[in-house]
Amino acid sequence: MMKRMFGTVACGVWVAAAAISPSEVVSLPGDAAYGGGDKVGSQLVAATYNAGEGPGIWIVADGGYRLYHNGALLAEDNQAGRVRFVPMTFLPGENAISVVGVNGQGAPGVMVQIDDLDKSYYSGSGWKAKPTVGNNSWKNKGRDLSQWGGATTLNYASNKLPSGAALTGFAANTQAKWIWSGAETDPTAVLLFTFNVKAEGFGANTTGGDAGNIVIASDTATIRKHMQSNDAVTILVPEGTYDFRKFVDAATSAANSGWTWCKSSCGNTVNSNNTFYRISFTQNSCSGLSEQTTMVSAGEIKSWSNWITTKGNKSLVGMGRGANMRGVSWSNRSYEGAKNNIYRNLALYDVNPHLIEGGDGLEVSGSGGKEVENMWFDHISYKWISDGMDLEYVKGITVSYLDYDGSNEYNCYYYDPYMHLVETAQLTFANVYWHNSFGRVPKVTSEADGSYASMVHIYNSYVDYNHWHVIDASGKSDKKTQVLYENNYVKNPQIQVAGKDAYSLIKFKNTTVTGAKSSTPYNNNGTSQASAFNDNVFTPSYSYELRSNSSLPTDLPKLVGVGGRYGKMPEYNQAFGLSNKAATVSMTAPASGAKFEVGATVTLKADAKDNDGSVKSVAFYVGNTLVGSATAAPYQVNASGLEPGVYSAVAVVTDNSGLSQMSAFVTFSVEGTAYPEVVKCGGGSSSQSINLGEPIVDFCYTWSGAETVVPEGFPTGVTTSIDKINRKISISGTPAEAGEFAFTVTATNNDSTFVKSGRIVVTDPNAPASSSSAEPESSSGEIVESSSGTTLIAQRMNWATEAETAFYRIFDMQGRPLFAGDRMPAHMPATRAIVVEYTRAGRLIRRYSAASQTLQ
Repeated sequence: MMKRMFGTVACGVWVAAAAISPSEVVSLPGDAAYGGGDKVGSQLVAATYNAGEGPGIWIVADGGYRLYHNGALLAEDNQAGRVRFVPMTFLPGENAISVVGVNGQGAPGVMVQIDDLDKSYYSGSGWKAKPTVGNNSWKNKGRDLSQWGGATTLNYASNKLPSGAALTGFAANTQAKWIWSGAETDPTAVLLFTFNVKAEGFGANTTGGDAGNIVIASDTATIRKHMQSNDAVTILVPEGTYDFRKFVDAATSAANSGWTWCKSSCGNTVNSNNTFYRISFTQNSCSGLSEQTTMVSAGEIKSWSNWITTKGNKSLVGMGRGANMRGVSWSNRSYEGAKNNIYRNLALYDVNPHLIEGGDGLEVSGSGGKEVENMWFDHISYKWISDGMDLEYVKGITVSYLDYDGSNEYNCYYYDPYMHLVETAQLTFANVYWHNSFGRVPKVTSEADGSYASMVHIYNSYVDYNHWHVIDASGKSDKKTQVLYENNYVKNPQIQVAGKDAYSLIKFKNTTVTGAKSSTPYNNNGTSQASAFNDNVFTPSYSYELRSNSSLPTDLPKLVGVGGRYGKMPEYNQAFGLSNKAATVSMTAPASGAKFEVGATVTLKADAKDNDGSVKSVAFYVGNTLVGSATAAPYQVNASGLEPGVYSAVAVVTDNSGLSQMSAFVTFSVEGTAYPEVVKCGGGSSSQSINLGEPIVDFCYTWSGAETVVPEGFPTGVTTSIDKINRKISISGTPAEAGEFAFTVTATNNDSTFVKSGRIVVTDPNAPASSSSAEPESSSGEIVESSSGTTLIAQRMNWATEAETAFYRIFDMQGRPLFAGDRMPAHMPATRAIVVEYTRAGRLIRRYSAASQTLQ
C-alpha cells in the first residue's frame, strides 16, 4: 500500500503526512549450516518475463528466508510479507528446493509456489522440515531425507501473514500453504521439497546430460558443438529465436546424394498456385513416384534444412519460455552413438515446408540390433516440417506435451502429408496435441529385422481434424504390432480413425471420437467397421496419470508446446535474437547497517542499467511501503517520517518493455523517541449530522508513534474496530440514540499524548423542537472537517480558561511533525524547531521558532 511521504500546508500550519512505522525485519543467520556466506547466483535464472508469465518460484515469509535450488542460492530476504518471484528454468531430473525460514516476532511461516511448464507445486504437508541442522548438505541434490520430519501446515490464509497482517502480490488462486517446523517457537526452520522433471512411459529412464556439466549456448554454432561432443552435458539455450538455416540449391544437393527432386502442378487444390515438389530416391528419375512429375533442374528451387547429427547423453533445454529453432533438423542416429538424449522446451519449425520428404525437425534412427535407446521429447512445438517426426528402431522413448500443427500454407494441400512414421518402437505418446494433420498420427510398423515388435502407448492426447488416417498399424507374423490407445479425444476425423492389418492389435480404451465423416471409420485388414478395436494388447509396466477425457480439448492446447502454458509457436518470419532481459538494479544507499535519528530524511539511492533497452523507472520500497519512484539517473528518493525501528529497503526497476526486477535488500535503523500522531482516513467526515436511524458515513483513523490508542465518546450503535497490525481504527454503524457526541481518539506514548477529535450530531425528527442548542466543542488542537466542507480548528475540552496554552505541536524547520501533546516536552526534539501553541478551543495563540537550549 502506498503512503504519502510529503507535507502539505493548511491554515498556515504544516501538517505532515502519515509516518512509516517499522514492520517485521529479521536477521538472517550467519552460520554456514544455514547458508551464511552464500552468494546469490544461478545459471538457471534469467529475467525475461515478469511474475506469473513463465516458470519460476514465488516465495514469501512471515519473517525472513533463503531460497535454494540444487544448492544454488536464488534469493534471500529479511522483510516479512515481501513477495518475490524468481524466473526459473527447471532441469530434467532432480530439482531440490530448499528454504531456510527465519522466525521473527513469534508468528513464523514460509509459503512457496513452484511453476513449471505444465504444472505447479505448492508448499504444504508434502514438504520436509527440521528446526536445526548441523551442516548444509540439505541444500544439494541427492540429499538423504530419511531423518527429516514432515512440515507443519499452518492454518493461515494465503491473503494474510500468519501474524495477521495483510498479504498482497502472491500468485493468484494459489494452493500453497504456510508451512513451518513442528513448533511455532522454533527460531529457524529448514524446509525441503524435491520434484523430478522426468518422462512418463517408456522413456522414464532417460537422464540426458544430467551426469555432466551445465553450459549456456547462445548461438547456433555453440549449440551444435555441444550436441556433437562426446561429453554428457546439459545445454541451456537462452530464451529467443535462432536461425539454423543453410540455403543450398535443392536439385544439386539431391544429385550429390544420388536422389532427384521432382515436380508437378498442384492442380485443383487449396493452394493451387503452388508447385508440388517431392524427392525421388532414384538418381535422375521420377518414375518411381505415384504422381505424374518431372525432374527439377539445377537452380530452380532452394532448400535450407540444417541436418545435424548428435551424440549421446545430451539435454537440450530452452530456458524460460523456450528457444525457437528455425530450419534445424536434429538427427539422433545409432550410427553416431546417439542415445539417452532429452529435448525440452523448444520450437522446431521451417524445415523445407515447400518440399515433400525434405527433412524432419527431430528424428530418431536406429537399425535392427542397434536400436537407439532412451529418448525424451517434451514441450516441443512443431510446424512447417517437410517430413514429420520419424521414430525408427527405438527403445525406451517418450514424446510428451508435443504441439504438432500440420497446417502448411507452402504446399498444395495446406497440410503436411507425413506426421509420424514409428517403426520397431517401444514408445509412449503422452499429452500430445495433433491438429490440422493429414495422416500418420501415428503410423506404427514392426520391421522384420527388428529385435522386437512395436508396442506404442498413446494416452491423454487430442487430435483436432485429421484429413486421412489417424492410426495405421502393420506388423509381421512373428512380430505383431500393438497399440494401446487410451483416454484420447479425436475430433473431426475425415476418413479413418484406425486401420490395421492381420498382424496388428489395437485397443481403444476410454477414448472419445466425435464428428467422424464415415460411419465405419475403423478398417480391420481391409474390412470397414463401425466399432472401435478392442484387442488384447500389452499392459504398461509403468505408472502414469490420466486426465479428464472431456476436458482434453480445452486443457491440452493450453499446456503443450514450447513454453507450455506460458509460450506459443513463433511466427514464420519471427525476428531472430535473444529475448529482452529486465534491467538490473542494486541499492547503493543507505549503506547496510546505517543508523539515523528520528526526524532525519533518509535518502534511498540505486544504480540501474539495461543492456538491451532503457530504464523506465526505479521504485523504492521501505518494508512493503512504496515511498517514491525516480525516472532518471541519479535514481533516488527521500523518505521522511520514519519512526524508530529497523527497516529493510529494496528498489524495483522497470525497463522500457515493462519488465521488472527487484534488488537485494539493505537494512538500516532509525533511533530516538517517537511522538504519537493520529491521522484521519476514509470517505466519511469526522463531523457528521444525521437523523436517528440513519447510518453514519464510514471513516477511519490511522496512528503512529503510539503505544496505546483509545477511541471514546461515540453514540450507542457506532462501533470502533481497532486493527493493531495495520494501526487503523475503523468507525461505522447506525446510532441508536439522539444527541451531540464529541468523540476523541487519544494516542499515548511515553509522556506524550495526541488527541484527535470530531463530532456526530444525531437528530430525532420526532422529538419536540428546542429553542437552542449548544455548539459542541471538539477536543484537540487538530484540523478537522466540518459537515459543510469548511475547515475548523478543533478545540480541546475541559481546560479551565480560554487564555491558557492547552496544546502544543512542534515541527522541524521543513514542517515535519516532531511532537504533539498537552504540555511541552522536557527536551526540544530538534536543534531548531517551530512551536505552535493553541488554546483549549483550538485557537492559535502563537507560533515561534525555538532552539534546543530554550528548554534545557
